[in-house]
Amino acid sequence: MLHALILAGGSGKRFWPLSRRATPKQLLAIAGKRTMIAETVARLRGLVPPSRVHVLTNRSTVAAMRKALPGVPARQIVGEPEGRDTTAAIGLGAALVASRDPDGVMVVLPADHVIEPAAAFRRTLAAAADAAKREGGLYVFGVKPNHPATGYGYIQRGPALTKSRGVRVFKVKRFVEKPDLATAKRYVADGGFLWNAGIFCWRASDILAAIAKYKPAIGAALEKIRASKGSPAVLNREFPRIEKISIDYAVMEKAPDVRMLEAAWGWDDVGSWTSVAAYLKRDAAGNSVAGDFRGVDVSNCLVLSDGHLVAAVGVRDLIIVRTKDATLVCHRDRAQDVKKLVDLLEAEKREAVL
Repeated sequence: MLHALILAGGSGKRFWPLSRRATPKQLLAIAGKRTMIAETVARLRGLVPPSRVHVLTNRSTVAAMRKALPGVPARQIVGEPEGRDTTAAIGLGAALVASRDPDGVMVVLPADHVIEPAAAFRRTLAAAADAAKREGGLYVFGVKPNHPATGYGYIQRGPALTKSRGVRVFKVKRFVEKPDLATAKRYVADGGFLWNAGIFCWRASDILAAIAKYKPAIGAALEKIRASKGSPAVLNREFPRIEKISIDYAVMEKAPDVRMLEAAWGWDDVGSWTSVAAYLKRDAAGNSVAGDFRGVDVSNCLVLSDGHLVAAVGVRDLIIVRTKDATLVCHRDRAQDVKKLVDLLEAEKREAVL
């Protein structure tokens, strides 16, 4: 059977002050009418039923996730004892799937991406799932770049291997870290490099075997969790001991049998406030606005307000986000640095606004 593992443990610091510890990015309706986690589950409808959806999140947000996802069995929304990066999270999810369905295939996807159209997305996932079930291997998804992005990792496409449900499957030649602008421009011109969407598909048993091969200590801990069927006592004992390392470094860049399917759908990881502008109404001056805003000689700004009037005069290229207890003003070019601001607030122990 096909299962889905949704990774929902991120803190969403770049979306402060709207995103907080109790309501991180994935619990916000940033790019639609529903929360991002609810959109992610809905996107799987017709391919993976809620009964086979597994969600990993922070322990502090388990209750909120269960409330946001009433159709997903509560026992399948699991709080990690602590954040240990994606190898631990994916391994835990695979262990839980394998304990329930030893032959199970799983798709792994973040909780906070925007993907359209959903039907095309499901077709590509189904093709990968069929190939994984039939042939084994580790599958990733590449998105054709439409600009030279420096904030994404890239996948260099190798030769075509086969087709699954009419979708071509390629060998991955190599993974490339986030490049500088000149390199990114070269990748786009080359045509053989695609953005790494951070979405995976494989048999649960195959990824557990790969983790055990390249990271034996992690594999041993995951086997104990699998054998215990996710016993809270075993999970609490073993999970915090797992090395903190991403699945890309631990497995994907080492494994010889990694394959890629090209995305036939639009993809946006909505990584900072600048990404949100595309989902808001835009006025004649290029301002993207949600809430009560008035401006004079204001252009190319992103403004969100919880009902309080935001007014501006003679400014451009700003991000202005107003909540009941905090206001962010940031140049659009520095949107990624909102995380640094939150780190500063954490260092100052400003718990009331975190």
